[in-house]
Parts: sequence; structure tokens; C-alpha cells
Amino acid sequence: MTARAGWPRGRGPAALAAVLLTALWMALASAPASGHALLAASNPADGESLAEAPGSVVLAFTERPDFALTTVRVLDSSGKEVRAGKPEPVPDQPYQLRVTLEGLDQGAYTVTWRTTSSIDGHTTAGSVGFGVGVPAPLPGEAGVVLMDTPAPTPVGVAGRWLFYAGVVLMLGAAVVGVAVAADVASLPRRSLAASWLAAVVGVGLSVADQRASAETSLGNLLSSATGHKLTVQAVAVLAAGAAVAWSAVRRDRAPLVAVGVGAAAAMLARALAGHADASSARWFTVGAQWSHMVSVGVWVGGLVWLLAAMRRGDPGRGRGLARRFSTVAAWALALVVVSGTARALNQVGAWDRLVNTDFGLALLVKLGLFAVLVALGARARFRHVPAAAGGGAGGFRRVVRLEVGLGATLLAATAVMAGFPPSVLVAAASKEAAAAAAPISVTGSDFATTVRVQLVVTPGQPGLNRYEAKVDDYDTGRAAGADRVSLRFQLKDNPDLTPTAVDLEASADQRWRGSGRDLSIAGIWTVTVVVESGSDAVEVPMEVNTRRSGAGSGAPCPEGETDPAYSATVDSEPDPPRLEGTTFRLAVRRDGRPVTGAQVCFAADMPEMEHPGVSAMAREASGGRYDVDMKFIMAGTWSAAIVVAEPGRPVALVPLRIQVR
Repeated sequence: MTARAGWPRGRGPAALAAVLLTALWMALASAPASGHALLAASNPADGESLAEAPGSVVLAFTERPDFALTTVRVLDSSGKEVRAGKPEPVPDQPYQLRVTLEGLDQGAYTVTWRTTSSIDGHTTAGSVGFGVGVPAPLPGEAGVVLMDTPAPTPVGVAGRWLFYAGVVLMLGAAVVGVAVAADVASLPRRSLAASWLAAVVGVGLSVADQRASAETSLGNLLSSATGHKLTVQAVAVLAAGAAVAWSAVRRDRAPLVAVGVGAAAAMLARALAGHADASSARWFTVGAQWSHMVSVGVWVGGLVWLLAAMRRGDPGRGRGLARRFSTVAAWALALVVVSGTARALNQVGAWDRLVNTDFGLALLVKLGLFAVLVALGARARFRHVPAAAGGGAGGFRRVVRLEVGLGATLLAATAVMAGFPPSVLVAAASKEAAAAAAPISVTGSDFATTVRVQLVVTPGQPGLNRYEAKVDDYDTGRAAGADRVSLRFQLKDNPDLTPTAVDLEASADQRWRGSGRDLSIAGIWTVTVVVESGSDAVEVPMEVNTRRSGAGSGAPCPEGETDPAYSATVDSEPDPPRLEGTTFRLAVRRDGRPVTGAQVCFAADMPEMEHPGVSAMAREASGGRYDVDMKFIMAGTWSAAIVVAEPGRPVALVPLRIQVR
């Protein structure tokens, strides 16, 4: 016998899978995770100071929270919990929750929250702080915590991998037994039972991981929306188990068809419990996700049973068995590519997100494994399948064993990837954060015009801000020689509020920097920059208009009143309106006739959040049609109005409501 160099017999796929999975885990385990149900806004806003105690706290998330798995606590400055109601939904706002408050005294308060997304079952936690008559608490005070979203846990990854492996193997057995093998008895029933057991253990581990991450009891978990989705998956797996038991009694193709149907149903239940179910085109995204899982089951799952059939001497062994499976696998591979591309475009959305998000990095690893698997499949189809015609199936079996090992690793990569939020959610949250953190820049000079000061306030919202001052000589434009620079703050609309001050520190780039929570209330503040040099001091007054978190951009629409003579129809692209940006096409009529030559403004807000909302002037198209581009800070139901200003007529409002996804 001639010795062959390479993997020891039977250990190649397992060793390869272990190496690749270890590399994947090392690449991702230390990466920080981003949240799924991210906090989009709150009322009161984080860091805000209020003159009077609020009657409730409203939290708005990027995904629907599962109220049964949500806890909210309100703490005073000593860390003691104050009386508050249970989290309850806000009417017509599925992404928001409200907690009622009872008679808060003057002081600083922290709202800590922990919630589970009802879409994908992932848990996030965090806090917001506000003050009543005093500044809001700083991070680290009174139990204030940062946003916390755990990375995928080993138990969660193992549960998903076992579930995927189990249902994929069951579906593969059904396809090979019905469409490929000549004798269904060549499929080992014990291995089929082991596949079903893997799916059962996978569901069990997923339940345990979900209960631990939500920090709740098993009964509470199973009674929640997240628990209902897990229950549906368990029922589908149990139905597949009944079919597996039937196949052990009746050795023909009918039970295998039932096994395949049960496995496909379990895959559909899993697709309905993920991000695909959150899309506005739900039927398409869920269908694409389900098709992707089914096609992987036919292709990768079928490989295992192909090996088993060849080893057990199926009458169709040799070229016939290999050729039939190769044809089925080719169609499955085509569906894998089409459905996978659709899901990748929907979940990633841009090339750069492949390298700057955890989900994108995991997808790159998965794509690399997929490419190698396709290359091996092509080698088997065009080289080893013809060679199997005369019974020389040894090379074909070796390649298929490698494919099985890579397929197992591919499923493991998918299990890790499913623990991260899709890149589009991370990007949307980053855009919201960047928009919220847009700095305010103001410039002023002293009365005698000796110095000019440019002051940049970031993010320009009530709460903690960073201050950067550039102090120049008014005539030369060169940096002024200052010994000390400080800021003095006074709310313009409330002169009774005690003024505050903060000293800035000089830096090497000849700028002065500092931070503080002095801009504690939304409104117009008089900020006086005091520049001291030796015994001289000059004052540079300027105004800073702080905005609430989530305030929209654009000039406000003019005020008007509802006029029944005016009507409007609204179309949006995309439909329904999307968070990241929507173009509205407005058809405005008065007494049934198109309105032309008017100024049309579109305004929308969420009264429950008490922020200024968003607004923008529309551009006239033709025939009484106007177009306007809008961006929104959160999903949910918005109260909107089309404001119409015709020359020589009173300003009129056409109210409407829009649902933003």
C-alpha cells in the first residue's frame, strides 16, 4: 500500500473545522457588540435639567421592546429606588415605552433600563439621567451605567449551531432519500435521530441563553413574545421528531417527506424570529431568509447523507448517485447565492460596513468559507463525478468529506454572526448619534473689538457638553496671548436661574478646552467668554441655542390653522417611510383644484417625546405636486402637517399621521 501525505483518515474535516472555527472566534470574541434594541431617544433627555418634575419617563428604541422582558428602575442621587409604574406601551408607538412617576422632589435622578428586542430576542441595557431643579447626574454617579450589550455567548452560539446543524441534516436526509438515493434503507436511521436530537438540544440551549441574558424566570420568558417564538420553533422541531420516529418504523419515502416538511417548518420559525421579520417588506425578507436556510439544508445537509448512502452500498452508487446529487446541489447552490445576496444587501447595505462592523466581519469569514466550499464542489462535479462512473469513487468521497467539514464550520460562522446586530442597524444608530452630536459653533468679539472668540459646543444638547474656544487678536487674526479663559452661563429666558462657570484649559494647539453640564436646559443661553491677560480682562458675550436630543433640522414651518378647503394626498419613496431618509410627494388641492405657486412646508413630530420634531420646505414639481426629503430620528407613528401658504390667503394646515419604520 502506498502511504499518502495529508490528514489522517477521517480526521481532516474535523481538524479543519476546529482550526477555522477557532480563528473565527478569536477574531470576533474581543470585538465590542452593538445593541439590537438601541435607545434612540428619551423624555426627559439624558443629561437634561427640568424646572418641574416630569409625570413620566418615555424611552424610544430602534426595535420593538418585549414588555414582558423589560425592567425600568428610577433611582435618586443616593441610589435609592423611587416609586414608579411598570413599563407600559405608548399608544400607536410600538417602539416606545412609558413609566409613570409620582411626585419627584428636587434632585438628580437616574433611569436604568434593561430590555429584550421582541424581534430577535437580544438584550440591551443602559441608563439616562436627568435633574429636577439641579444638574443631571454625571456618568458613574448614582448607579449610572453605560450602554451594555453582551457579545454572543458560548451557550448562545452552541445553541444556534446545534439547531442549524440538526434541521439542515434532517432536510438533507429528506432530499437525498427522496430524490437521490435508490434505496431509502441506505440512510442510517440512528444518524437521523441524532440530527433531530441536535436540533432539540439547540432549542434548549437557546432558551437557557435567552433566560440568562434577560435575567428572568423560565415561566416569564415563555409567556413573553420572545418566548412564544422559541415555543413555535420547539413545536416545529417536535413535529419533525414525530416524522423521524415514523421513518424508523416505515422504511419508505413518505416518512422522509414528512421529516423534510418538519425541518423546513423549523427553519421558517427561526426566520420569523430574526431581523428578517422586522423589515417593511416582511414577506420578501422572511422568504429570502427561509429560502437561504432551505437551500443550505439541501446542499450542505445532503452531503452527509450522500456519503452515508455511498458507504452503505446504495444501488445507485458510483456515477449515478453522485451525478443525481450533483444536479440537485447545483440548483440549491444557485438559490443559496441569490437568497444570500438578497439578505446581505438588506443587512449590510454598504461595502465599508463589511470591515467596520462585527456583523460585516463575520459575514466576510462566512463568505470565505463559502468560496472554498464552492471550489471543492466544482472540483467534485467536474473531476470526481465522471471518475466515479467506473466505481472509482474514492476521490469523490474524500472531497465530500472536506465539504462536510467546511459546511459544519460555515454553520458555526452563521451561529456567531447571528449574535451580532446587522450592519444597517449599527449604521443607522451611528447616523443618529452623529446627527445628535453635531456641534454648535458661534463667534463673537468684545465691545472694544480687541479679541475675537470662536466657541464650539459639542453636542450642543442639554447635559454634558465639550467646549473648545479659539481666542485670536481681532486685528491680526493671530492667537491672543491669554493667561486664563473661562465661560459663564446664564439661561436667557430665566434670569433667576443661578449662573454657573467653567474654566478652560490651554492646549498645545493654542485652543482652550473644557467640559461640563452647565447647559442643562433646552433654550437660548448667554455664554460669556472671559479672557484674562495679566491684570486685564475682556468679556465676549454670545448666544448658544441648545436643542433637545433628536431635534430635527431645517427652518420651522409657518403657523397656520386647519382649513377644510385644503386637502392633500401623500406618497412616499420608500413606502412605508424609512428612518434613514424618505422622499414625500405631496399633491395639494384647494376646493378640489391643484394648488400651484404656493410655499409648502412639511412638519412632523412625536408629541410624547416633546422635542421640536423635523420640518423642511417642499420644492414645487408641477400640477400642484410638491416634493420634500425628510429624515427621522426614530421609528414609530409621527403626527405631521402639510403647511400651505398661498399668496393673499391665510396659512392653512392639512394634518396627517405617518408610520415610520
